[in-house]
This record gives sequence, C-alpha cells and structure tokens, in this order.
Amino acid sequence: MTGARGSLARALQQLAPSGVEIFPFSRAELDIAEPQSVQAALQSVRPNLVINGAAYNLVDKAESEGMSDALRVNALGPAVLARVCRENDVPLVHFSTDFVFGGEKTSPYTEEDKPNPLGVYAASKLAGENIALAGSPHNFAIRVCRLFGPVEASNGAHGSKPGGNFPLLMLNLAQTRPFVRVVNDQIGTPTYTPDLAVAVWQLLQNAEGGLFQLSNDGEVAFDEYAREVFKIAGRQCEVQAVSSEEYGAPARRPHYSVMSNKKAQKIGVSPLRDWRAALVEFIQQLQ
Repeated sequence: MTGARGSLARALQQLAPSGVEIFPFSRAELDIAEPQSVQAALQSVRPNLVINGAAYNLVDKAESEGMSDALRVNALGPAVLARVCRENDVPLVHFSTDFVFGGEKTSPYTEEDKPNPLGVYAASKLAGENIALAGSPHNFAIRVCRLFGPVEASNGAHGSKPGGNFPLLMLNLAQTRPFVRVVNDQIGTPTYTPDLAVAVWQLLQNAEGGLFQLSNDGEVAFDEYAREVFKIAGRQCEVQAVSSEEYGAPARRPHYSVMSNKKAQKIGVSPLRDWRAALVEFIQQLQ
C-alpha cells in the first residue's frame, strides 16, 4: 500500500479482513513516480494486490505552483504503478475523486456520465484513473468524495491537524473566530473513511476490476455541512454563506458532485450510512 499515512489508507489497514497482510509504504519511503523504486518495492514484498493511497489533494495550489506536483503524484505516479503492476501481473487499486465531474447535473452522477474536470487537480485525477483502468482489466479506479475521518498526530494518537478534513478545519477555526465564511453552492456527500474502507474491502472481494464510486449516503452544501458540525459539537460559531464566486478560491469546483453507488451495491457492497450519522460518530470520538 502506497501513501500509507493518509486517512483512508490507515482506515484500510485498520479494517482489513482477517488474513489480509498489508505492507505499508509512506510517501517518504516510496516515490510512486520512480519506476525503479516501485519495482524494488514489489519485488521485496511480492503482493497479490497494490493499493495506491498516495494523492496530491491541494486543489487550489495545483492551479499555480503545485501544478507539476499534482501531475507527478496523480497522473505520472499511477502510470508508473500501472506499468510495473502489469509487468508483475498484480492488480492495482487507485482512488479518484468526484471532482472529475463538472457539476452540471442535479441528480447523482453514475460511472457512465461523462467527466468534465474544471481545474488542474481534477484533470490530474481523471488522468490517473484513466491510466489505471487502461493498465489492466483487473485494475480498479474508485471515485470517492469529501473524505473526513481520524487523523494521526506525530505521537501516533488521533490529532487535530485539519489537512483536507473539513469537520476538523471548522472546529479549529471555531476556536479563534466568531464566524466562518463557507460556500453555499457546492453540493456533495461527506464520506467517513472508516465506512469507506469497509466498502472498499467488500468491493475488492466482489469485483474483478473496473470503475466504481463509493461514498456515504445523502448530500449537503458546504455551509449546511459546517452548521451540522457546530451543532453536533456544541460549538457557537456563525456560518456566513457565500457563493463560490464571492469566496474567490483559485480553483473552480463543481456545484454538484453527488455520486451514485448503485453499481457497487449491485455486486454486493453494502450501502454506506447517511453522512450525518457518520459525522456524529466522528465528533463523539474527537470529544
């Protein structure tokens, strides 16, 4: 497993089925864009499956100084992994994003809907999933959405570093600010990494490869998401709703990116619970 220190990667390790042995490689230990390093790693552990948990997720930074990093990690890295995995006859599992869609729909996107990435990050993720799928019919590309979940502090305990974790970011901001400005026109599905990990393992047991989408149930705009975080946590912090245009982030984002999970459910993956129930569990564990 690459990118082994990420939230989803750790959840996959913690919730792996009985009998599954995982060999984790952090970003510092393995550069997925270096063919010799990837080949050496595969030869050293000789896995039955490679799970790529590495990703560049700095959406706004990717529009400027982070462009080369985004392309290296999200596109070149999967290309190297796909080639080395094919040479070693090992399936690859790669994670993509709801941001591959342009947000034109008002009903959940399916795997058959045409992607329309709006920025560098989204385009790099779409390239990665296409490369992974082209590498072998046994490879997986799994689109996920708005991940949140336990994070790991430097001492190994669950910490409070927000990263891309929206609930943690809101709770941290609420400690020093009377209000936060949050966009009200970007709708998606917050997805809890432990729930997602269980679904991923079910998918890998039930399918032989392909493109799938996995997320918790339900949908919400970011401003309402923030209000729900504060409500559950008992924090007093005003949410000032603004449009994406008013907020002025460097990268464009889809206004609607809810994804259908029906394809995965048809082959036996259990539906993930509503995101609110998962958020309650997450915040209770923090407290």
